[in-house]
Amino acid sequence: MKATTSRQFPSLAAWSVKLIGTILIVSSLVDYLILLIPPNLLNRAWQLNVTSQLVDRGIVPMVGMGLVLIGFWMDSVTSGGSQKPTKPLADLRFWVAILASLLGLLYLLLFPLHLNNTRIARSEALSQINQQATQAETQLETQLGSNQFQQQVEQRKTLLRNQFSSVIDNEEQLNQLLAREDLPQQVKDILEESKTNPQALDQFLEQQADNLPTQLLTQIRERKQELEQQAKTRSLKSSLQTGISSLLLAIGYIGIGWTGLKTVGILGGGRRKPSAG
Repeated sequence: MKATTSRQFPSLAAWSVKLIGTILIVSSLVDYLILLIPPNLLNRAWQLNVTSQLVDRGIVPMVGMGLVLIGFWMDSVTSGGSQKPTKPLADLRFWVAILASLLGLLYLLLFPLHLNNTRIARSEALSQINQQATQAETQLETQLGSNQFQQQVEQRKTLLRNQFSSVIDNEEQLNQLLAREDLPQQVKDILEESKTNPQALDQFLEQQADNLPTQLLTQIRERKQELEQQAKTRSLKSSLQTGISSLLLAIGYIGIGWTGLKTVGILGGGRRKPSAG
């Protein structure tokens, strides 16, 4: 009874491992099919999204294949290598090897495809950023030459002049303002100078108004550089993460496929033929 139980337990364990592996493989294939619906093969954004998700989920069927092969290895150990040979088409390892080879080919093809798509997507993003920046500069030039903009600048100068003047006339408030650490040193210097030279404030406001177009243009160009750097960084991360992972998955699946086909005797060095007698 104990001997029978001891033989049945490894067999049950091997069967369970193969079952779990098969479920992982089948569920992954179903997940792949759902991911491809609805297909939009000519859409580059769709290609990038599907490629990334396929690579992210690519390890699951590989684990399932590993479990199936481990299950067959456990059977071989349990039987002492005395298992009856089966035809390749009736051997689960054959279909696992074929599927691994197909997935290896798929991920091998996805590697250059993804790199090319990320390159094109980066170029399009940079072109769009440059176009938006050019439009912003054109709009800025139009605004700078309008009477409405000049009126807004004059209103802003008048408001600031009144605010600064009220502070300069109030000694206590002026000292409190000068004591603030977050106040720019240039503003502190103007407030100090304005106590003895009232024209300093007007000169400062005029200078700020003259520098405003340059400041606005600088903000547009700095924002452009920031967006370009973000687009390049995203492209580089996607190329490295998804591209290299796809290549590694291709190597892993091709290795599993080659090993599996060799094991079932499709490739050279396969299973041994049972000896006569």
